[in-house]
Parts: sequence; structure tokens; C-alpha cells
Amino acid sequence: MLITSRRAAADPLRWHLELGGAHAIGNPQGSEYGLGGEGRLAAELALGRALGLEVEGGSIWLGHAGPPADPSIADHGDGTAIFAMVGAHVRPFTDVAGPWLDANVGYVRTGALDRVGFDAHIGYDWRVGGDRWDLGPYVGYLQVVQPGDTLRPEDAHVLSVGIHLALGAEPSARAPIVAAEPPPSPLPPPPAPPPDRDGDSIADALDACPDIPGVPSDDPAANGCPPPSEAVRVVDNHIEYGQVVLFDTGSSVLAADAWAVVQHVADFINANPQFEQVNIGGHADERGPEDFNRRLSQARADAVREILVRFGVAAGRVAAEGFGFSHPRAQGHTEDDWRQNRRVEFVISRVRSAQGPSTTLTLGRQGEHP
Repeated sequence: MLITSRRAAADPLRWHLELGGAHAIGNPQGSEYGLGGEGRLAAELALGRALGLEVEGGSIWLGHAGPPADPSIADHGDGTAIFAMVGAHVRPFTDVAGPWLDANVGYVRTGALDRVGFDAHIGYDWRVGGDRWDLGPYVGYLQVVQPGDTLRPEDAHVLSVGIHLALGAEPSARAPIVAAEPPPSPLPPPPAPPPDRDGDSIADALDACPDIPGVPSDDPAANGCPPPSEAVRVVDNHIEYGQVVLFDTGSSVLAADAWAVVQHVADFINANPQFEQVNIGGHADERGPEDFNRRLSQARADAVREILVRFGVAAGRVAAEGFGFSHPRAQGHTEDDWRQNRRVEFVISRVRSAQGPSTTLTLGRQGEHP
């Protein structure tokens, strides 16, 4: 009902004017009256798109055709009636023009008598001009109800045909057709992050240890590497220390002054749990048979591994391998060159990245340093 009320308030009154010819049908009026005419004016209050409440008033005149068949009834001459009724006006298919019908009931004054009557009309309109005017033909029917105790109790029936003129509905406002704008172009994908193999949030291009998770540093040579401890630091995947662990000629016994160096390396490995495995490489100088040097270098690597385990490094995190003279640190043939080559080196072979998964590193040649 709220929607109907708003529609009715927004839509102006619609006016209907009908002018046409009329003729009584049925007896006794059909033989006593001839052709005549009718006029009707109605105001309609729209209750929605298809339905309106209607109030109408009008009159009918029928010409005299002959006297009543019963000579005891006086000849009445022309017939007239005026009426005022209320009802409904229906447009079943369209807002503007098109087919319509109405039905009304109310008061009829015929001659000197007051009666109840009802009428109905059906028509078809066309919109004419650019305003609200509708025009078209109609067919109507009026019935005047006679009381049963009158001299002639037969109801009067009148058929009419004519032209209907209406000040009709405003055409429904239609939204302008606007071409849809093309969808916006998709945004380009964000640039891929720079490579970071060890997942420590330091790009490989700036990471001095791209395979080993580390920390930022202002020193480009240490940026992205594990923080140094004492004299121990990581260079590429080598654990470097200020003093090389050296051995006497033909010996696998660690010198007393080298124990402190191994202690620092053990502390550094324990402080960096991301080092899952460290390879200890034992080396010898060029003197002596190859098989002897390989066994000697293996003994040196095993000795250092045993000391690292004694200092708290888990045995599963360190492996020992002897290389003999295959990877010399110094290429000369002097006593000093031979001393530098009697050594062990520590190479990180497997790490756990900052995101969790483990990575096995490709080992460079023992003795090669960036």
C-alpha cells in the first residue's frame, strides 16, 4: 500500500471524456426509444501502473420511437437520464494508451425517478501528439435497475458506441542508455623479488654468503653472513679463522696452540644451528707418497673432528675427509709453502634456510678461497 500511495501521489489525475451514440436494447425500451447520444466525464486517480480509482458523471438522451404497447401507459416521449458513479479503470498491458476497460456503479436519475445503475466500457486508445492526449473508440453498456414492485419491473439496457478522449498517463521515464565503459586494464603483476637463495632477506647480489643465512652488515664482505665470533667468520661457504690449524711434518697430532682455534670454531658452529653439516678437510704437503699423504690427511681431519665433538658439536653435524696433496693452499716448494699446506679446513656443506628447508651446497675445491 505504501508503494501504491507514492505512485498515486506522483502521478497527476487522468481525465476521460466520452461522446457517442446510444440505443436502448431489449423490451420495452428498445421499441419505445430510438437512437440517441451519451456524454460522460470521469476523473481517474492512478493507484498503480494498471489500475485507477474513477469517479464519473454523465447523461444519456434517447429519441422517441413510439408509444408503449400497453395503451394504459401514457406516451412518455424522449428518454433522458443523468448519472454519477464510482468504479475502477484498468489498463492491463500498457502505461500509456493501449487497451482499457472500466466498470462503475452508482446513482441514476431517469425522468422523475431515482434508480441504481451500473455501466462498463471497453476501448482502445492511441497516444496523439507529444503530450498526454490519448484518443480511440469505445463500446459502452449501461443498465438501470428497476425495483420489482413497479408497474414495469424490467431493467433498462443501453448500448453506446463512440469516441474516447483522455488526458492520460505520463510516459514512464526511461534511463538513458549509456554505453558501458570497458573494464580497466589489469594492473601489471608486481616485480618478482630479487633472488635470495638462503632466505635471509638479503638479495643474493648483495649477499657475501648467498647460500648461508646470515645478518645484514655495513661491511660488503660480511653482509648476509653469520655474525663473526672472535676471529671466526664465514667467507662464501668456508669457515675462516685468523690462525690456520697446522701440523708438524708427518704428524696428525694437533699442536697445543691450535686447540684454542678449534675451540673458537666449535663455539661458532654451535652458535649457528643453521649449519646442519660441516666438512672437515685434512691436507698434507707434497712430500711423501700419495697414499701415505692421503692417510695422513684423513687422520688430521679425524683428529680435529674428535676435538670439535669434545667441545660440544654434535657428531652428526661434522664429517671428516682426507685430500692428501690434491688441494694445496700454497703452490710453491719452499719450507713455508709446505707448512701452509699441512692443515685442515672447514667447509659448510648443508644449511637450513631462513624459511626452514635444508639445502646441500656444492663444495668448491678445498683450498680455494674467494
